[in-house]
Amino acid sequence: MSKPSILLWASLAAGALILPSAQAQLAITEIHSNASTNGTPAIHADWWELTNYGSQPVDLTGYRFNDATGGLAAGSVMLPALVLAPGESMVFVEAIPADDFRQWWGPALPPSVQVYSYLTNGIGLSSSGDALRLWGPTTTNEQEVVDSVDFGSAAGETTTFLYDPASGGMTARAVVGQAGAFAAADNGDAGSPGVAGPTSALEIVVQPVDTVVNPGDRATLSVTAKGLPRPRYQWRFKGETIPGALQSRLVISNANATTIGLYSVILENGLSTVESREARLSLTEVPQAPSITVMLTNQIVLAGGSVTFAIEATGVPQPTFAWTYNDVVIPNQTGASLTLSNLVASAAGTYRVTVSNASGQTSSSALLTVRAKPDLRITEVRSTDPLDPDFSRRNGFAAQDWFEVTSFERVAVSLKGWRVDDNSASLTAAYVVTNEVEILPGESVIFVERLAPEQFIAWWGTNELPAGLKIITYSGSGFGLSSGGDGVRLWDATTGSNADTVSAVDFPAGTGGVTFNFDPATGVFGGLSVEGVDGVYQAPGSIDRDLNLTVKDLGSPGRIRAGTVVLPPAKPDLTVVLAEVGLLVRFQGEAGRVYRLDARAALGSGDWTPVKETVGIAGPMEINAGASTGDATFFRVVIP
Repeated sequence: MSKPSILLWASLAAGALILPSAQAQLAITEIHSNASTNGTPAIHADWWELTNYGSQPVDLTGYRFNDATGGLAAGSVMLPALVLAPGESMVFVEAIPADDFRQWWGPALPPSVQVYSYLTNGIGLSSSGDALRLWGPTTTNEQEVVDSVDFGSAAGETTTFLYDPASGGMTARAVVGQAGAFAAADNGDAGSPGVAGPTSALEIVVQPVDTVVNPGDRATLSVTAKGLPRPRYQWRFKGETIPGALQSRLVISNANATTIGLYSVILENGLSTVESREARLSLTEVPQAPSITVMLTNQIVLAGGSVTFAIEATGVPQPTFAWTYNDVVIPNQTGASLTLSNLVASAAGTYRVTVSNASGQTSSSALLTVRAKPDLRITEVRSTDPLDPDFSRRNGFAAQDWFEVTSFERVAVSLKGWRVDDNSASLTAAYVVTNEVEILPGESVIFVERLAPEQFIAWWGTNELPAGLKIITYSGSGFGLSSGGDGVRLWDATTGSNADTVSAVDFPAGTGGVTFNFDPATGVFGGLSVEGVDGVYQAPGSIDRDLNLTVKDLGSPGRIRAGTVVLPPAKPDLTVVLAEVGLLVRFQGEAGRVYRLDARAALGSGDWTPVKETVGIAGPMEINAGASTGDATFFRVVIP
């Protein structure tokens, strides 16, 4: 019997169900993505709860989990030797020790609750909405999840997310006094760590429906179900198992005579099993001219990155595709998508796809813009421990590595998806910025290992740090700045090459407690910070007046100069006007900047000759280049 063409395909004997009962009885039952900043923020963190609804203990050794941005390999956390007893709920908390978690939630937390503290490589349960995926120890297919949940924005609330039996989603919120929920001792967060709700019956809410598509089109069948533990899915075609079809949606990439027929899906959660109705997939037979269901969209990509233009179209017979770039045919590109890699400026332009069959044709086009990589630079690095041996006791946390990124751009740059690593320079091991963070012109952003923003501010003081300083917390076992010498690498969100960094610095062994800094006068990174120079000061958190220690923790986080942030100059756009007084070179100026007009006779060669230097004003400016000689002359404006 022919098998349908499924987008997700795995090796599995026909008729077998890959739903191990022990794994199927595990469920993610609580998520805390937005802890309160009241109380002691240093002991608050993201956490989630796993419950064993089965009758046998489950060995969690080798199990892996990740958030919505990663998969099995991209920074997933692997669990050590942990055992979850029947009916037991266990807490997994990010970064903070188990004892801190117990202090946070206080005596109402059952003392028998297992609390496992994990370090991440980019995993963070975003308060703006995220997901959590759990895999068994032997799976190599990311679709074969033990459990998977999506949750929305916390909307400023510090209560936990719980399973809602009405909707089947992770949408209910903990309420103190209900279903075992209580208020955390340190700050009043509401949750029920270690106490899960009851099971919920497995139920199909929306059955798969009969579907008719054109030959060659993509067909989608789906089922909506609920239950706790959550259902696992296994689709069947004409009564036989479809290998790898393990999601609530079944996508058939190329509907044809071999894929039409009856489809059904079996749902199982380790406690019960339900089978859906059979839905029939059929093909249309009447010829139809092509029509585009998903158009191309304009794309903006940084140099060195990649882009994919994709279209979806239908027609009978199935249409063909032809691609052009600026009206020139792109050879050997006949698919519904076009991928371009390692982009350079000359790749910018108009891309068009023409969709054709015997009944007609149509087309869609989009504009590709390739921008130069933004001028973001690593401007400060701290890689050494403080010399103060009493720092941790006095502050309640240990000092950590941190580094600073400064924008020399004239426009804001989104850092979401950008990646950072040490001198191992590995994109696969890099920390990925998952939140919406925008770096403004002239702004400096801090990346600090493990510490919460509140802790970093307590360390470096509210009086000296710039107002509104943005602080990104990173972690990862493979990302550490060695005090014996190391480096920092910064990549944008689209590049696929380890060598294609936006900024990279290396530094030798340093001096305890003193950062490597950036000289704004020379533009060179690597010198040690000097107190009183370019805004460098002693961190208040490193001052122990009781012991009268002379050791100092020096740096200038959040700024590259003393005083207010100085924006980089805007690039002048020149126009030349012939007037009675001479050739006037006009542009928009900035107050206080020095502008020098240079000229030469040839565009691509020859020395530039200084014509005139002037101090700028805010607004339109002009520099008189003198009388026209009648010969070709080329001008530039230099900002020294």
